[in-house]
Amino acid sequence: MRVMTMVQQGFLVTLLGLAGPALGQSPAGTLMTDPREIATCLCLNQSVQKREGELGAVRATYEALRQSIADQTTALNTKRPTVNVNDPTSVDAFRAQMEKRDDDEARLEQEVLPGLQTQTANYNARVADYSQRCGGRFMDEPVLKAVQKTLVCTIEP
Repeated sequence: MRVMTMVQQGFLVTLLGLAGPALGQSPAGTLMTDPREIATCLCLNQSVQKREGELGAVRATYEALRQSIADQTTALNTKRPTVNVNDPTSVDAFRAQMEKRDDDEARLEQEVLPGLQTQTANYNARVADYSQRCGGRFMDEPVLKAVQKTLVCTIEP
């Protein structure tokens, strides 16, 4: 075991004292004063919110269809042992329920899921753009208020 000399201890305390505030402080962010930058960030924020709403709607459609398929599968599994195989009407009704479930599964996999993936990618890309340009930055309040009065967003939502 090595013992530190008083000089070494003093150096270490001084070093930690100097590094402590730098390491312990979180960056305060930078202040945006350029009206164009502020407008861009406000418009990007609007775009993120719009895409979030669209993503939520597509996700709700996906979840509702997925739940419907699960419910149909449960109903089919329950009904399967009770189908009278000697009754064509009973067999046809069961087969129709299976076809509906199969059609819903195909729609989920071929339409709804790809749509959800596309919406998710679009949302994530816009959030990344906003974070890169505006994240951790603060807007000068007087400039922000002036920009908000005349804000017209041309960013593709």
